[in-house]
Amino acid sequence: MDPKSIRVGVKAGAGRPPGYQWSVWILNVAFDEAMGFLSPVQYEHLAMQFRELASQEDPTHSDSISIRSMSPEDYYELRDKGGVLGNINTRVFFGVDKDSRAIVVLGSIKKQNDGPTPKGDIIRIRRRWRMYRNDEYGKPRIG
Repeated sequence: MDPKSIRVGVKAGAGRPPGYQWSVWILNVAFDEAMGFLSPVQYEHLAMQFRELASQEDPTHSDSISIRSMSPEDYYELRDKGGVLGNINTRVFFGVDKDSRAIVVLGSIKKQNDGPTPKGDIIRIRRRWRMYRNDEYGKPRIG
């Protein structure tokens, strides 16, 4: 699988009425990264959270999901721990492509500390978001 390509998680307009307001696109490299430390059940738990975000008018704010802006970056971090994730302190990074109405999953980490997100991870995600915006991943094939 080409690490510089994108898979479709959900399509805007699909799903139970009234349908998703946003598509969810996942960089293949981000999918591979997540599957390196998540079980299929844990991955599905996080995918459900992204489906919930895709159904909201503004996917960068949620009453039920912990989202944090990575300001001054223009991408976000979904934070989750416990439950089906057990002791895994997970961060999933995403950008919002308003022109395409897509939530773009950029990567994930198994956070090892209680402090801020490690600088190396921030730099890696910043680079992926820049590459996406420069169309280096292309757009996913839909249909």
